[in-house]
Amino acid sequence: MVKSELLQKLCNHYPNLLRKDIEKILEIIFLEMIEALCREENIEIRGFGIFKIVLRKARMGRNPKSSELVKIAEKKAIRWKMSKALFGRLNKNFTENKISDTY
Repeated sequence: MVKSELLQKLCNHYPNLLRKDIEKILEIIFLEMIEALCREENIEIRGFGIFKIVLRKARMGRNPKSSELVKIAEKKAIRWKMSKALFGRLNKNFTENKISDTY
């Protein structure tokens, strides 16, 4: 799902709200999430998951075109961990102890 599809679903689900208002609400939500991550704060959305900033250490890599060693600088990345509720919805068979008959 892309942002425009999310916007369309919200417009269909809430026909009494104007499309531009829903679009502005989505922009505010995403902007606040970005600003919180820039401040290195965790974002917890109950029932969905946790977003947090992790620091990837500097390392040596290899240029695939020339096979030369390249130093890759340390950088920040976003780590997402799903909630137990979402895990349970995605893995119904796993959580209900109905493991496949491959054993």
